[in-house]
Amino acid sequence: MAFGGGTVDMIHEGKGLIDFAKMLDRFDHDQELIREVMTVFVAETPERARRIEDAAARGDMEGLVRLAHSLKGVCGTIHAEPLRELCYRVEMAARAGEAQVTAELAPQLLAMLGELAETLEKAARGALPGDE
Repeated sequence: MAFGGGTVDMIHEGKGLIDFAKMLDRFDHDQELIREVMTVFVAETPERARRIEDAAARGDMEGLVRLAHSLKGVCGTIHAEPLRELCYRVEMAARAGEAQVTAELAPQLLAMLGELAETLEKAARGALPGDE
């Protein structure tokens, strides 16, 4: 499952995409619930990515505000801090009508979203990191 382009390592500068320990704590180590949350995130990613890509291509600042804000909330819930921070940057740039900035950030957001979905897809199939 690949979305967008770009080098994600450069974007999150070595930080992990998700803090599994904090996510496990948030959901009281309920493995079934965590796997369901991860599965839903992965399932929703292609449509979410398509909508973000489409809004960015059209220069739809209002749409980008909505989409980035929504994804930011989801990322906060699952402790995916680097993507949450990038969503915040896209949301603020779109609110300010900074089309050039959003055009530069959208591919980075899509790349990181894709990498996070791949990470969650793998984690949902195996032992969850941090829950030994």
